[in-house]
Amino acid sequence: MMIHCTIACAATRVLAYMPFLEPLDVDRYWPVLILPLALAISVVYKTIRLTDLSQVPRQAAIMAAQIIMFMMLAAVGLWAMTELV
Repeated sequence: MMIHCTIACAATRVLAYMPFLEPLDVDRYWPVLILPLALAISVVYKTIRLTDLSQVPRQAAIMAAQIIMFMMLAAVGLWAMTELV
């Protein structure tokens, strides 16, 4: 009986999940999620834009590095604005 209640409670909790009202707790590891996001964006963009698809891995890696670098620069700039102003 206890197992049935546990499964029912878990099912109710999953069905009652509201993403915008109760977001997932990813505060600890969100910087790691930027890497696959930047890589996916750059691969899709470069696949569409390049005519020679043999250049996609190199160009996508360069673009992903640029995205990550500029995001870090923006984070430092925003941090400086909030701390110094």
